[in-house]
Amino acid sequence: MKSRSEDKNYTPASPEKSDGVVQDEATKSKTYFVLDQNNYGKLEKVCHAFGSPIRLKMIQQLTEKPMTLIEIARLNGVTNSTALFHLNCLIEGGIVDNRYLPGLKGKAQVFFVNFTRITFDRGELPEETLKVFEQEDSVGDYIDIDCKFFGIATEEKMMLLHSEEAFLSERKNAELIWMKPYGGVYYPFQNFFAKNADVEELSFSLEICSETSFYRNDWKSDITFYINDTEICTYTSPGDFGGVRGRLNPSWWPNESTQFGNFITLSVRSGGTFLNNEKCSDVSIKNLDLTDGNKIVFGIKIRPTAKYIGGFNIFGKKFGNYEQGIKMIAKYKSTSGEEK
Repeated sequence: MKSRSEDKNYTPASPEKSDGVVQDEATKSKTYFVLDQNNYGKLEKVCHAFGSPIRLKMIQQLTEKPMTLIEIARLNGVTNSTALFHLNCLIEGGIVDNRYLPGLKGKAQVFFVNFTRITFDRGELPEETLKVFEQEDSVGDYIDIDCKFFGIATEEKMMLLHSEEAFLSERKNAELIWMKPYGGVYYPFQNFFAKNADVEELSFSLEICSETSFYRNDWKSDITFYINDTEICTYTSPGDFGGVRGRLNPSWWPNESTQFGNFITLSVRSGGTFLNNEKCSDVSIKNLDLTDGNKIVFGIKIRPTAKYIGGFNIFGKKFGNYEQGIKMIAKYKSTSGEEK
């Protein structure tokens, strides 16, 4: 397995929704839901903050660099009290924040922009509310392996296996699985929610990277994903990541080995398939026969004909940077009149 000399160990916090607002602290982005009546007060403050030419100029100025009250007042040709009035409007709207920093003459109050993106979302009308079904598989829950040799790691040990050993009982405890240079692994998920229902979106999320000896940050791999034998998207993993320990890795795991992956989400909708919200293919939800049989099979595969034949690592809850296995989320509307 794995190794490398440069690294990007970025672990974004999950966006949190509070009082009709979704905030991502890692990227400082905010989404306001305009149909949420409990959110009207915040919306008024945000709109009021943007509703003045001088406040828009202050936002632009503070985007370039943080400034003190005196600097802002001088730059805009207004008194300190006038500048403070406008800054307070921006603070109430969540556009600007401030903190006291040490300066030449004690602590100075410094103002700075507190967002990277603000969006307004209509949200869903009551009649549009979708039901949601979630299921999470561990990396050892596979039902088939398409590779002569592969490896797994539990919280206690590493195991190198032949395909004939794929269903040893220990595999249920796997928290990391890898194979190279090509091959595939397949995971089963429930499909009862799709019976007598219109599925609007089917998503799978997981932490994944390439696989080579030790690690190599620039080791590319074309990883293709399937749902019920339908190819939905190919993701080019940029590398087999190491050099900085994965946040969740057990203490015995070697520093010279693969440490973490990228967290990706594949979503199949009516308009096609999206990788991290960017369209990657025209395969739509209508192209998937989700009601056939008693399961949905999610396949992860490196084809021997791929441009970059670079293997893969799939991380579970106890390895890498993200405390999650392979998760499926389905959004649907029931058509039978029964609650599903």
